[in-house]
Amino acid sequence: MSTGVSVLQNWNEVGAAIDFLNERGYRRHHNPVKSWDLRLISGMVEDLDRSEQVVDLGAAVLGGVRLLHEMGFQRIMGCDFGFSVFDRLLQTRDWLGDMKRVGRPTRLPYKLWKRDLLETGLPSASVGAVICLSVVEHDVDLNRFFGEVARMLRPGGRLYVSTDYWDPKLDVRERRMFGMPSNIFCRDEIESMIATAAKSGLLADEWTPADLRCGDALVHDGGHSYTFAAMRFRKG
Repeated sequence: MSTGVSVLQNWNEVGAAIDFLNERGYRRHHNPVKSWDLRLISGMVEDLDRSEQVVDLGAAVLGGVRLLHEMGFQRIMGCDFGFSVFDRLLQTRDWLGDMKRVGRPTRLPYKLWKRDLLETGLPSASVGAVICLSVVEHDVDLNRFFGEVARMLRPGGRLYVSTDYWDPKLDVRERRMFGMPSNIFCRDEIESMIATAAKSGLLADEWTPADLRCGDALVHDGGHSYTFAAMRFRKG
């Protein structure tokens, strides 16, 4: 497993991620740009035992949980404040696909739980990996977030976090998504986030400030142009 920081640089990286997923028979994310996340998540969890508990915090739209299912993980939980009817239909379709493949009834391929991401109620030291795609920018209390993840992860467990990113800092004081303030983190804020995670025992070892350089702005939303940053931590 590699820890550290990555910034999405250009469309070539998106294309390489989609090729990677296609070659392995994994579904791409419904937002093609976020397929970049799925490739990084695959690399982070590839060596984990498939019986480990794995959790997606902010799992609505199901990109992360469906990848984990396709990778063969048997204990997958998606947590969010709520799930749409379409999310439930996808869960059912994946379940029916499993039953057709093995020719007998099976359990659900993944569980979808309505939960507060800062108070999941999961047992302490019970989780092998947590993933969190483009959630923390939505006014999440980072001290509580990292504290809750550190509590649920077993020693050596992994955490993947991605977020909106651009440097230098963009003025996002009026930016809102899902009815909440929505930040686009800059270099200093990412470095501060990594330090906050370290206080909870979540470490990103293999990175340098050069890893936070920006390339192309691939996302254009609400008058802002930016990209994504991803961080991979281990519980020390």
